[in-house]
Amino acid sequence: MRISAEIDYACRALLELALNWQTKKLVQVSVIAKEQDIPIKYLEQILFKLKNLNLVQSVRGKQGGYRLAKNPRDIKVGEVMRKLEGHLLEMADTIGKKESVFTDIWKQTEDSIIMVLDKISFEDIANQVKNKKTAIIYQI
Repeated sequence: MRISAEIDYACRALLELALNWQTKKLVQVSVIAKEQDIPIKYLEQILFKLKNLNLVQSVRGKQGGYRLAKNPRDIKVGEVMRKLEGHLLEMADTIGKKESVFTDIWKQTEDSIIMVLDKISFEDIANQVKNKKTAIIYQI
């Protein structure tokens, strides 16, 4: 399994939108890029894809920006990854041509990955981030 830059940036963009879900405010591309350290040109392409996948909505204009198309608890990491790149475990073309004992192992591995990633919502991730930001740090 390889996590592409597109997946990483898409997840970071969705996280930023999830962090702003409660306020219902639109988040501008420049804010997402700055907060999540994503190149703005690449972010624009990713947001366009996420919009076409019905994961985000956009509003044009001076006060425009982006917001999640649905509640962050309903957007799972596994869903985003599959929608953007298909299979989570990239397999060589030769695997499908000739079944081997490993074919089932590779499929089981992918199923396990899917099971884990489909349990993690962007609400879960946003809550983790919020909890870390509000944690009190004591130093002696």
